[in-house]
Amino acid sequence: MTHRERVVNAFLHKEGDRVPKGEPWIAGSLANKLLGQAYPLDYQHFVRDREIRSFLNMDLINLGDWPSEEIGMDSNGNRKYRSLYGYEFIDNGKSKHITKPPVDDIDHADKYRIPDIGKVSGKIISDFKKNTDLFVMGQIGGPVSMLDEMFPMEDYLVYCLTNTKEMKSITEKVMEFELQKAKLFIDCGADAIFFADDIAFNAGAFLPPHIMKEIVYPFYKRTVAEIKKHSPVPVIFHSDGDLNEVMNHIVEAGFDGIQSLQPSAGMDITQIKKEYGDVLCLMGNIDLDYVMTFATPAEVVDIVNRTIDIAAPGGGFILSTCNSLVDAIPPENAIAMYRTVFPG
Repeated sequence: MTHRERVVNAFLHKEGDRVPKGEPWIAGSLANKLLGQAYPLDYQHFVRDREIRSFLNMDLINLGDWPSEEIGMDSNGNRKYRSLYGYEFIDNGKSKHITKPPVDDIDHADKYRIPDIGKVSGKIISDFKKNTDLFVMGQIGGPVSMLDEMFPMEDYLVYCLTNTKEMKSITEKVMEFELQKAKLFIDCGADAIFFADDIAFNAGAFLPPHIMKEIVYPFYKRTVAEIKKHSPVPVIFHSDGDLNEVMNHIVEAGFDGIQSLQPSAGMDITQIKKEYGDVLCLMGNIDLDYVMTFATPAEVVDIVNRTIDIAAPGGGFILSTCNSLVDAIPPENAIAMYRTVFPG
C-alpha cells in the first residue's frame, strides 16, 4: 500500500498492511538531530519535512498557512508582527506575546473584519501533494483556539462569559475565514482537513457547557458540514486535554476522526476505542509527559505495541503521539516509536 492508501484505509475503518503513522508537526530542531542536518528551523520547510517523514517512515503530513506581516522591533530587539487575524505580537523565536488585540474595545466587536483569504496561498500543500505520496492534511483553526490566540488568555476566558455576544460576532467572521482556508487547501490537493481547536485543560474544558453550546459547538457542526459540501474529505478534530465530557459533541458535529487522546489527561484508549472506535478514526495516545520524553527506548516500544494492540483491531487507528514530536523528545525515542516497531 502507498502512504496515502494506508491512511485512507484507516478513515474507512479497515485494516491494512500495517498501522499508518504520522504527526501533526515535528520540531525542526528534533528533525535536524535525527537527520544529522542543519535545515532552517522554520515552522514548515519542504525538504526538511519531507526528509524527516521519509526517515521515520511516516504516512502523513499536516500543513497550514499563517501569514503575518513584520511591522518593526520592540525596545528589546524582538520582532513585531501583525497577524492576518488583526492582532499584533512580538516574537523572540521561542514564544510570542500579544501586544495589541484585534479590536481596541470588545464592545466594538462589530468593527472586526474577516481576514483576507487572498493572502493565503496553500502552496506548500500543493508542493507536498505533487511531490510525495504522503497523505496530506490541511490545518485550520477552531472557534476556541483562534479566538484564544487573538487575545491574552485571561481576557479571552472573561470575554466569553461577560461579552458572549461580541465574542460570537468575531467568531462568525473568523470561522468563515477558516472555512475559506479549508476549501482552498482542498483545492490545493489536501486529502483531509485537520481542525485544530485546543479546548481543554487536563481537568476538562476551558469553558462551561452553556458557553460551549452557544459559541463553540454550532461552529463545529456548521464548518464540518460546509467542508463536506465542498468535498467529502475526512475532517479530523484535535485538542489536548480531558475531552471525555465533550466526546459526544465531537461525534455529533460530524468529525471523522480525533487526534491527541492525551493519556495523562484521562483519555483511556481502551474505553475510547470501545465507545467511539466505530464512528471516529483514533489518532494519538502515545504519552509525552513521560513515555516519549523520559522513558527508555525499550519502554517506548512496549507502550506503542500495547496501544496498537488495543486501538488497531478493526482499523480506524493512526499511530502518533498525543500532540506532536517536540524537541524535548530524545532522538532515540522517536526512532523507537517510528522505526523499531514498524521498520518499513
